Amino acid sequence: MLTRRGRGCVSPAPPDAPPPLRGRALRAVRFQEVDPMGVVWHGRYPEFLEDGRVEVGRAHGLDYSDFYREGLKAPIVRLEIEYRSPLVLGDTMSIDTDMVWTEAVRLDHVYVIRRQSDNRLVATARTVQLLLDKDDALCLLWPDYFLRLRREWRLGRLGGRHD
Repeated sequence: MLTRRGRGCVSPAPPDAPPPLRGRALRAVRFQEVDPMGVVWHGRYPEFLEDGRVEVGRAHGLDYSDFYREGLKAPIVRLEIEYRSPLVLGDTMSIDTDMVWTEAVRLDHVYVIRRQSDNRLVATARTVQLLLDKDDALCLLWPDYFLRLRREWRLGRLGGRHD
């Protein structure tokens, strides 16, 4: 399991929490992502994390178009990245992403980025997103859309595997 509960910005899950919703994105390092030394610039990693979040959503019916339709926004309010090994031009990476259960009205994601050629750990990361309504007010209760999703998740109809 990718989840590192109780550390950093990710909320501890209750003991009866369902398994994380998981996704895996694969992508190659592009020319515009590297510095003059051919190494991926550290500021590009949040974009890689976005690829991971999008893949979790695609795999489990939680798409940004759904947020828009529901009048919701989910800004990132916390981002932590631990860099372990560089990526260079020509590398392909896997971005394994877990959306972990939390009772708080927020979206917690945990990421592991690995170089595909040798499975070397490149980076780990965590993000927290809060939910805002159509008037940009903080959601203190789960919106109906998320209540339906969480019910399916709790019943085991979502999550627990990589595609």
